[in-house]
Amino acid sequence: MTSAKTIVVTVPGMIADGDLEPLRQLGEVRYHETDQVTEEQLAELCASFDYLMLNYDVIKRLSPDFYRHDNIRALSAISADITGMDWASPEHAATNGVKLLNIPHYSTESVAETILAEVLLHARQRHSAYMDRIRQREVQERKGINLAGRRAGVIGLGSIGSRVAELLSAIGMDVVAWSKTPRDGRTNTPLDELFASSEVICLCVKTIREGEGTNVGMVDSALLERCQNAIIVNLANPDLVDHDALAEQLKSGKVAAYTVESSAELEARLGSFDQVHLPPHNSWLSDESFATLREVWVENVIEAAKGSFPNLVA
Repeated sequence: MTSAKTIVVTVPGMIADGDLEPLRQLGEVRYHETDQVTEEQLAELCASFDYLMLNYDVIKRLSPDFYRHDNIRALSAISADITGMDWASPEHAATNGVKLLNIPHYSTESVAETILAEVLLHARQRHSAYMDRIRQREVQERKGINLAGRRAGVIGLGSIGSRVAELLSAIGMDVVAWSKTPRDGRTNTPLDELFASSEVICLCVKTIREGEGTNVGMVDSALLERCQNAIIVNLANPDLVDHDALAEQLKSGKVAAYTVESSAELEARLGSFDQVHLPPHNSWLSDESFATLREVWVENVIEAAKGSFPNLVA
């Protein structure tokens, strides 16, 4: 195994110095800490390095043009600290010969349990008392619903969706599912039927932005109009949902409640609805998932230096 030079570009607190020690046995490691970086700045930082360990939070979007930069095309691999890679233009990375590595399944349990927590939150409405206080209203005692015996629809049966289906089944829900890739032992329910019949709907699909299989905006007005007082939990990606159409169905009552991780745009569009929960982007964050993330983030580079790419996205 030849010497390898690695640059780590990250926000503070994502990885400890001791976590990088195995990389130092391969060669030089440069640690660059920043809150934000442009594509041009990132490309300049990569000059003369073989590997880039990239934290998603410092840039959050890699355009197709990024991979045309000579310093990026010269990299042996980019190891990102995240599972979903739609933000990184993976097809263009592949076209330019840049290997993108992700961290699959590291937060499956954390995200699945958070989705369950959101379902329970809306079913029992106990958080609504805080909304009363925030809006300076008299605190109301609200009636909840029992989930046992009701139908839940899970969209996407990857590692997270499959675990969500297990958890919802464990509390007595009748779980149906739709998945782009059929799963053994589970019937694929058409999306229009799933939305029409499910009182809880959980989005767990991987976002695909490029190519014929794009699913941006897949939850559109036609599907949302089929809902019957449904709780929808979307911790997959805001871009999967037409939020203008969703707002209309929140007003009509066809959508009873909704969860999506917050942004300034979503706060402006949905923040006036008491039945919308806009949590921060921390569904993945637990001691266990964070430890796995750090380990695999580094291991991706070590394996790449050996000529192995077990977590190759593009």
